[in-house]
Amino acid sequence: MPEQIWLAILSSSLISGVLGAVIAGTFALRMKRHEYANEYYKSVLSRRMTAYAQVERLITMIKTAVVDDDGRLYHFLFSQEEKEVYVLLFGVMADALWLSDDLFDKTRELNVLLYEYNPREDPPVSFGKAHYKRIAKLRTEIERLHIRDMLTLHEVPRFLKSKKTERQLQPN
Repeated sequence: MPEQIWLAILSSSLISGVLGAVIAGTFALRMKRHEYANEYYKSVLSRRMTAYAQVERLITMIKTAVVDDDGRLYHFLFSQEEKEVYVLLFGVMADALWLSDDLFDKTRELNVLLYEYNPREDPPVSFGKAHYKRIAKLRTEIERLHIRDMLTLHEVPRFLKSKKTERQLQPN
């Protein structure tokens, strides 16, 4: 009889040890998977924050208006060197993957408008005056989308699922 008690104690100890190891191993593996996903989400969020900082810089440069000697308005962006406009837009477009599709489309619309600018024919200020209202409207839309996106920037899985996998290029 004492042998049966020892056998029962040993077998229950062995079973509980194995069961404890399996549970602990499963829990540890699950935690590593979550840790990996969280690190990935942190990386995506960091890239998104960088992209949205570029958009914010663009908004600031377009939001500020300057009055010329003739009384016409133009955006501060066009008072800079002509290449500054392109440098700023390149910064936004380089991180376009990390923007929402709606915000990318609006920044692209601004980019397409700037293709009309020919620095050999006009100084940047003239272009800024000629397109002041259209650029102001685009800036308002970009700013509205920027604010909307900032409210959900932390929702990385939702953002990744929302990205269009096929983007059609539009000539305009």
